[in-house]
Amino acid sequence: LLGVLAAVFLWRILFSAWVNLIPDECSYWVWSRRLDWSYFDNSGMTAYLIRLSTEAFGEHTPFTVRFPFLVLSGLTTLLVYKTSVILFGSKSRGLFAAVLFNLTPAALLGGSAAMHDNALMFFWVAALWAAARLVRSGDPRWCCVVGLAAGLCIQSKYTGVLVLPCMLLFLMWSTPHRKLLLTKEPWIGALIAIVCTLPIVWWNYRHEWASLHHILFIGSGSPSVFRRLSDGAGYHLAQFGLLSPLFYVALSIATVTALVRNLRNPKPEQLLLLCFGFPLLLFGIMAFKGHVEANWAFMGYVSTGILAVEIIFASRHGTGGGIGRRFGPRYRTWAVALSIVPVTIAVLHAWIGLLPASIEKKLGKADRIIWETRGWGDLGVHVKNLESAGDVLAADSYQLCALLEFNVPENPYVRYLAPWKRPTVFDVWEPSFDNLAGRTVLYVSPKPLNPSSDVLTTVYENFKRVEPLPSFHVMYHGESIREIYVYRCSGFNPWEPRRLGPRSLLYKDY
Repeated sequence: LLGVLAAVFLWRILFSAWVNLIPDECSYWVWSRRLDWSYFDNSGMTAYLIRLSTEAFGEHTPFTVRFPFLVLSGLTTLLVYKTSVILFGSKSRGLFAAVLFNLTPAALLGGSAAMHDNALMFFWVAALWAAARLVRSGDPRWCCVVGLAAGLCIQSKYTGVLVLPCMLLFLMWSTPHRKLLLTKEPWIGALIAIVCTLPIVWWNYRHEWASLHHILFIGSGSPSVFRRLSDGAGYHLAQFGLLSPLFYVALSIATVTALVRNLRNPKPEQLLLLCFGFPLLLFGIMAFKGHVEANWAFMGYVSTGILAVEIIFASRHGTGGGIGRRFGPRYRTWAVALSIVPVTIAVLHAWIGLLPASIEKKLGKADRIIWETRGWGDLGVHVKNLESAGDVLAADSYQLCALLEFNVPENPYVRYLAPWKRPTVFDVWEPSFDNLAGRTVLYVSPKPLNPSSDVLTTVYENFKRVEPLPSFHVMYHGESIREIYVYRCSGFNPWEPRRLGPRSLLYKDY
């Protein structure tokens, strides 16, 4: 098991150093260049960690951007092990739980990526570890540690707020711990968590609660009942991919078994793990009512994974019923294979390309493995070679803006320039285009910049002159599968023929 963990972390080191940043990682790196109390899309822990790392190393590379999350992945693994040992006293089962967590496809592919989820996962497990210490020691001061971890969870990602209802549910459910609600420590812990959220509240207060509107917008579901049902089913099918099918089946059966047993005979250590799995139930239901991303509830698998390992192994040793017979060595072998093989295929596809170029052209953005990993570094060099003194670099999507900032040599700041009304984080930093009046813009887009029509509105008419420059071709097996267009646009007029910016951050008229 230790050898497996060593192999996983060797892979993460190689990934962190050699794989270029994907678009989302570039976006969070861009945040780190513009430090703020919070951000339009989410809270700021990811940006703070990236800034700390890049300042410490003195350079902006994939490794320096990912380094904090590489460290956090190791600490998260350690806390998963510690939590299991604290609650159940078995080092071997604790190690197995830690390995199980690291062998899920989500952890193998993204365990050290510069993403909100990895910061959230660490502080979530830290809260679970502190709660486990509370259960075993009975010392209510651990509630304050839980509160601090909860606050840092919220600073990592908004879904981190669920630590608080998880902990409250446990204190209400567990009879020996219910009396803690009458003491000051749990409420001090909750107050600490609230204090940690004040920067987020302050930022939103100053920006018309823009993040709340953003969350409500992206979480809104389709009015069609059929579409909501299909979206909900798609969310649950995606969990098989995140966790691996056989891991998911074993975890689900073991968790339901533990739930049934604890309804009859509650055990505090198992109740705690069940309560910290609450996000799985919450988002599983919400998926049929609105839009829910597949990874939003992933932190709930940590506690239920620890619980599943304990239930299954206790059963195999004759102390917990009979479900352990279903999940013997052969089952575990196949479960690991069904987790590792798809990840290996995905890595090989990103590295060498497993599909013919003719198919890849048709798939386009649907093949996110190739779309997010191919060509961005070379695009940055291409754009730099076309850049002239005084040019303002601009793109028509926040992802492309972020990719250009990271991949163009010398990391120039990029302006988000598009006529449509959906707001982005770039509109917080530069709400007006008036300061670009008369400037020459080097404009980059995956679509040709053509005059506006009844079908599509563009910024073409806001320039006196639009000069096409050599476009960039993303090559795959010697063929171009994607074209990125570059234009030198002079004489920018932000007022005529249509006013560009400032956009509303509240999705008005969108």
